[in-house]
Amino acid sequence: MIAEVCINYQDANVDKTFDYLVPEHLEELVEVGKRVYVNFGVSNRVVEGLIVNVKEDTNIEKEKLKRIFSVIDKIPVVSEEQIKLAFSIRDYYALKLGQALELVIPPFISNKDIYQISAKTDQEIDLEGELKEIYKKILKRPISANSKFAKENKEKIISLFLKGLLKYELKPLKSLEDKKENMLTEPQYGLTDEQNRALDVIKTAFDEGVYKNILLFGVTGSGKTEVYIQAMKYVIEKGKSVILMVPEISLTPQMIESVKNRLNTTVVVYHSKMSSLQRQMAWLKLKSGEAKVVIGPRSAIFAPAKELGLIIVDEEHEPSYKAEKSPRINAVEVAQMRAKINNIPVVLGSATPMVEHYYWAISGKYLLCTLKSRVNMTMPEVFVVDMKKELLEGNKSIFSRLLLSEIEKNLQKGEQVLLFLNRRGYSPVVICRECGYVYMCKNCSISLTYHKSGYLKCHYCNYKEKYTGICPKCGSKYVRQYGSGTQRIEDEIKMYFKDAKILRMDKDTTTRKDAIEEILNRFKRKEADILVGTQMIAKGLHFPDLTLVGVINADTILNMPDFRSKERTFQLLTQVAGRAGREKQGRVIIQTFNPDDYSIVAASKHDYESFFREEIKLRKAMGYPPYAYIVNFVVVSQNEKYAQRGIENVYRLLEEYSKTADAKIYGPSESPIFKVENQYRYHILVKFKKALQMIDVANKIKERYNYNNAELIIDVNPWNTL
Repeated sequence: MIAEVCINYQDANVDKTFDYLVPEHLEELVEVGKRVYVNFGVSNRVVEGLIVNVKEDTNIEKEKLKRIFSVIDKIPVVSEEQIKLAFSIRDYYALKLGQALELVIPPFISNKDIYQISAKTDQEIDLEGELKEIYKKILKRPISANSKFAKENKEKIISLFLKGLLKYELKPLKSLEDKKENMLTEPQYGLTDEQNRALDVIKTAFDEGVYKNILLFGVTGSGKTEVYIQAMKYVIEKGKSVILMVPEISLTPQMIESVKNRLNTTVVVYHSKMSSLQRQMAWLKLKSGEAKVVIGPRSAIFAPAKELGLIIVDEEHEPSYKAEKSPRINAVEVAQMRAKINNIPVVLGSATPMVEHYYWAISGKYLLCTLKSRVNMTMPEVFVVDMKKELLEGNKSIFSRLLLSEIEKNLQKGEQVLLFLNRRGYSPVVICRECGYVYMCKNCSISLTYHKSGYLKCHYCNYKEKYTGICPKCGSKYVRQYGSGTQRIEDEIKMYFKDAKILRMDKDTTTRKDAIEEILNRFKRKEADILVGTQMIAKGLHFPDLTLVGVINADTILNMPDFRSKERTFQLLTQVAGRAGREKQGRVIIQTFNPDDYSIVAASKHDYESFFREEIKLRKAMGYPPYAYIVNFVVVSQNEKYAQRGIENVYRLLEEYSKTADAKIYGPSESPIFKVENQYRYHILVKFKKALQMIDVANKIKERYNYNNAELIIDVNPWNTL
């Protein structure tokens, strides 16, 4: 038996596996996903490795193969299915194997505090001296893997492992056991005809046991969550488990509450903000099959769900599913990979689906289910205010007269208001009126945002400096803040409505643990009349008395130099508008300087199809997805010349490979945001006609790029090209 082992598997730079011979006495213990001790390199040092494959043959002569010394784990730390997923991720995103494995390996594996070393009692021992004493001590009582004793006797303990006398075990975690909750009886909800048809499609796909993409396209408030719950119930009754993904951690508590109250099964949360111990408890419940449902944002797709039967991606259009830093995976695409490996359906739910997904649905590549009507409530009425006219008529406020009037009406009726602006801070730009100096970040090509507490901050790298009100270039006191952020909206709305209670929800107010849940619960309990926030409040939230939504500036994303800017504008406006009137008739006020733009017009009419018709024409003319596959090759370095040389290296390789692939190369050029976190950035955008060509070329570039002075980032299917 041959084991294929990845050495130093948690090192992002590792991209190789090595074959090892499995001794007969270890054959029953060796499994894919277990860790092993092997010797490595010319020095034959003992290192830890992860088994990624077990096979009978190898290209290397067996006499030359090194042997596995010891198997560390009692059960695999990752499943064979998760290993397959890691290899799929590696190939599609042109990653190194270490980067891909890092995604599926539970983070607590590197936390020695949660492990104990115990002795195997069924082994014959032939030990002398210190080894015998150490073995006897551990036999009497297991020791912590991170204890002083373990560190001081590391080499001797490894020797005992290699003799097969010790094993790693997870510490008992009784103190962390969840309190048993009384499962609530399931409320009886009658499904609409549209919901029933959608549910039947999901059930049929599950029963057939084949991989299928199902796009559940339903307007806000149409009951997509109810379809999810009924589909989950069906799958769980068949003995399978479900992964339910949500785009934000802030949405997880609401979704958990809905699901726990409806399904008679253990539901666990799985996300990166959990502690190692919390993640371990969730991992154990999933691994054992005790928990059949896992809910969470992007990282939940890597959870060790046993006997996976269905994956649901709520708000599938959300950019938060795409990682902003390496490895730049898209959790929606990973969900599709995992569904394909397991031959199961994946449900993609949205009121504003990605243009590509809707195109593939109407083309027959995906199954399409539509929910066109709200359950028991009509869509909110939407008014678009042209802010150019407001200025011409003498209104210099950031609030239109209509919005102020509607807020006043709401407050008089005791109903709640949501004010949305996708910019935090007080003012996004600070300029000297004497010399024109703009306060810029020292590490990024980004203007600093003024915060009311008296500092300037970069929202890319978090650089901060004190605000003095004096121009550092000319010494003038005529320094002014331009534009509006959520802090300023909060302050100015207080001036208009002195008695109103106001909450603000953005990255600045939610740094504390549980802050998001606390703010949302306070608003739900009607401890506040107005909630001001960024895109954190734009989706998935349900407040019975929220009847007015005001969009302060619909143009913040519209004017960004990115091919998805109109799509993102339409999605954000539609989603935030959907928070209004969930149980009472709602109104939405959209303030804009571009009232005739098709994305804003379509959003005001809740008309996805008209938006799609205009957008798809533009995509086709410009050769953007779904008519092409895009890769953004970005080279970064703290030295501008190194970054430039690195991108020239990439360009030469691309020119060579593009001759055989149907590809168009744009660049090299400076990235639109040239400097981020003190790193200079050059990029090349490449459009491919076929996905296989894209994957092939991206992986060849990864393998051949060898300029060590600058890092290459390969962003497959980028969400933005900034």
